[in-house]
Amino acid sequence: MTAPAPKFTTAAAVIRSPALDLDATPERWHPGPPFDALDLRPGRVVLLGAPPGTGKTTLALQVVVATLVTHPALRAVVGNVEMSAGSLVEKLLARLARVPLDAIMNRELAREQRERIDAATADHAALLDRLAFLDAPYTLAHLGAAMVGFGARLCVVDYAQRFTTGDADDRAKLDRLMSGVRALAAAGACVLLVSSVARQKSKNGSSTYSGLSLAAFRGSAELEFGADSAFILHGSKDGAAALEAVKNRFGALTDIPLRFDGALQTFTAGDSLAMFDAAPEPAPRKRR
Repeated sequence: MTAPAPKFTTAAAVIRSPALDLDATPERWHPGPPFDALDLRPGRVVLLGAPPGTGKTTLALQVVVATLVTHPALRAVVGNVEMSAGSLVEKLLARLARVPLDAIMNRELAREQRERIDAATADHAALLDRLAFLDAPYTLAHLGAAMVGFGARLCVVDYAQRFTTGDADDRAKLDRLMSGVRALAAAGACVLLVSSVARQKSKNGSSTYSGLSLAAFRGSAELEFGADSAFILHGSKDGAAALEAVKNRFGALTDIPLRFDGALQTFTAGDSLAMFDAAPEPAPRKRR
């Protein structure tokens, strides 16, 4: 059998290529405050993890919608395994119309609340046309096809451990999933990848969600290798929250202090001091 011809690229060829045109501003999508530190651009994979009930799905949806607001030509597909499109839109309307989610879910709307929802729907009609939700099957192949059909370049995989690949072994599944996610990024997409996390052992031997690190991601080795940046969302009962940066392949680790309003399904800028209460005992971290 003839050995395949070796393939390589010289540094000189890269310098002469359009990829290193120093006179061209690289494409980057800004979600605006409070998420300015998130580096969303073609080719990036951003990993987001959080304990159950912290709001990771809500945060991912808010980041996507905020990015669509600031970039009117952009389209996005959200692949959420656990929530219907209707439930996700209810979360979206709570924030856009500033109407409590419970009132929307239970259809117990005062006239003024209904008017605010109607106004928000009309005001954001063009944006809503640029946001799509993936139907089953929840596979990367189906997601990629939906993105091509919809003309989307931004997507959400929510969440990694529930997307199917045909592999019975969890580790093989995540390895194949991350290979597919990297292929989407290489084709010019930005992928916001949501993951579950595992409890860690505390000093007294009990299980806790405090002090989470990259190792807390379920399937951490595969996810860590494939992600360009990774964040862990911490929350507290009083609404203090923190998006802790645990990996950044291309820059500094920048945490984002937040506050979460559960009724309106909204994250806003928080107090940097409150962040330490929301994310106690952070694990030592290294620059990646």
